[in-house]
Amino acid sequence: MIKTDRKKRQVTKKMIKVPKREEVIDPKTGQLVDRYTFEIEERDANFHKLWLWHIAAALDLIGNQKIKILSYILTNTNSDNIFIGTMRTIAEATESATKTVNDTVIMLLDADIIKRQQSGVYLINPEVIFKGGTNKRMDILYQYYTEPKKPGRPKKT
Repeated sequence: MIKTDRKKRQVTKKMIKVPKREEVIDPKTGQLVDRYTFEIEERDANFHKLWLWHIAAALDLIGNQKIKILSYILTNTNSDNIFIGTMRTIAEATESATKTVNDTVIMLLDADIIKRQQSGVYLINPEVIFKGGTNKRMDILYQYYTEPKKPGRPKKT
């Protein structure tokens, strides 16, 4: 497992000036005019852009079955950062043993990479990977950290 400096990793926001355009009525003339202002907003920062398809292909070349399983889960995550699939489906798609899939999913749960929502439905931690804009990511982050973990993770065999 790769260890990171937790303080460094948590700095994911910065304040920036965002130009805003408004139409207002000039009190002297009564005409509609454009007014430009700046607002300070908190935005995402310190992120790297990754092209998941290329990363997944590179991981697939490495050949480790657990990497192939993780790659499969990440590339088949929907726009809400949810992966839907049974152990058997993953095993067939990655040509892995169901025990290997089971062990890998347990490792991902323990490492807080994924969170079980219900049987066969997993929410990917948006701090690990996310596809989409800032607002949607913030909504899913909130959901990820406020929903309680569901019992019934796969059993070690």
